[in-house]
Amino acid sequence: MKWLFKFDKDKWQKRQRQMQKNLRSMESIRKINRELILFFKRNHEFFHVERCIEDAAGDPIAIQKMFDSIPVMASDLMSGNESFQFAATARLSFLLSTENPPIDVVIQSGVVPHFVRFLNEQYGLQHKLYSVRALYAIGKGSLEQAVVVIKHGAIPMFIRLLCCSEECYQLKELVAAALGSLANQSPDFRDYVLQFGTLTPLLSLLDNHLEPPMLHEKIALLRTCSNTLAIFCQGNPAPSFNQIRSALPILRRLIHLNPPVGVIGEVCEDACLCLSYLSNGSAEQIQALIDADVCARLVMLLGLSDGKIVEHVLRTVGNIFKGVDSQIQILINNGVFFRLNAILMHGSNSSVLRKTCSAISTLTARDRNQIQVGIYYGFV
Repeated sequence: MKWLFKFDKDKWQKRQRQMQKNLRSMESIRKINRELILFFKRNHEFFHVERCIEDAAGDPIAIQKMFDSIPVMASDLMSGNESFQFAATARLSFLLSTENPPIDVVIQSGVVPHFVRFLNEQYGLQHKLYSVRALYAIGKGSLEQAVVVIKHGAIPMFIRLLCCSEECYQLKELVAAALGSLANQSPDFRDYVLQFGTLTPLLSLLDNHLEPPMLHEKIALLRTCSNTLAIFCQGNPAPSFNQIRSALPILRRLIHLNPPVGVIGEVCEDACLCLSYLSNGSAEQIQALIDADVCARLVMLLGLSDGKIVEHVLRTVGNIFKGVDSQIQILINNGVFFRLNAILMHGSNSSVLRKTCSAISTLTARDRNQIQVGIYYGFV
C-alpha cells in the first residue's frame, strides 16, 4: 500500500518547535497576568491598609487569615517595594496588638531588624509609627523576646526619634512607652536602657510640656513619659542615684501639678512613686530630694482622696522619718503629724491606714523622744 502523502520530518519538527514556543509564550503571559493581579491586589492593600485592619479587628476569621499569611507579609517586608513594606508593617503591627500576639512567629520570620531599619529618616511618619508599635509589642513580651528587640539596635533608634525636632507627638509617645516596656523587664534591662542616655531626651519632653497650653494639649504624651520615668526609678536593686539625680527638678514640678485628679493626677502619682523609691536611701540622698517646698506639697497631698497618691506619699514620709532630725523637722513644721492623725481618725482605705501606721512606727522606733512626740500628737 502506498502512502497518499510524503511525511516531511523537518516540517513536523519545525511545527513542534513552534507549538512549544507558543505554549511557553502563553505560560509567560499567564505568569505576567498573575503577577499583575498580585501587584494590583497588594497595592490595593497599601492604599486601603488601615481600612482592611479596621475590618479585621474583632473578626477571628479575618485575624486567622492574616496570621496564616505572615510568611507572605515577611516576604513583602524584605522586598524593595516600599508600598508592600508599608502594608506588611501595618498588618504585622496589628497582629502583634491582638489578644494573643504571635510574637515568636513574627520573630522567627526574621522581620525584627527590618522594623528597626524602618525607623530611619527616609521612611515616612506612618511607617515609623507602625514599626515602633510592632517593636513595642515585642518588647512587652517575655525576657527572651525583648532581647531580640535590643539585640537589633532598637534603643539608639528610639532615642534618635525622641530627640528629633519634628513635632511628631504620637510617635514620641509610643517610643517613650516602648523604652519603658524594655526597662520594665528587669533591673539589668533598666540599667542597660539608661546607659544610652535615655533620661535626657525624656526629661526634655516632660520639661517642654509642663506649662499651659501644652500641658493640656499633650497630656497623653506627658502621662506616658512620667510612667516611663517611674519605671526608670524603681526596681530591686534600685538604679544608681547618680543616674537618676538629673530627674529631681522635673519631679519637683510634677508633684505640684494641679488639680491632682484625672490624667494630671496620674502624672502626679507617677512623680510621687518616683520620690518614694528615690527617698529609700541614705540621708544624703534624702537631702537631695527634699526641701521645705517639696515637704509642704507632700503634706498637702496626704489630704487627697486618691488612695494611690497618698500611699506613695506615705512611703516617702516613712523614708524621710529614717533620715536625720533636721529632715524630719521640715515635715513637722509643715504639719505632717496633723495629716497622719486625720488619716488614722477618718481614713477608710485599709492600705493607706497600714502605710500610715508603718510610717509612724518608723518614727517612734528612732528613740524615746520620738515616742513622746507620738503620744503628744495622739498616735498612741
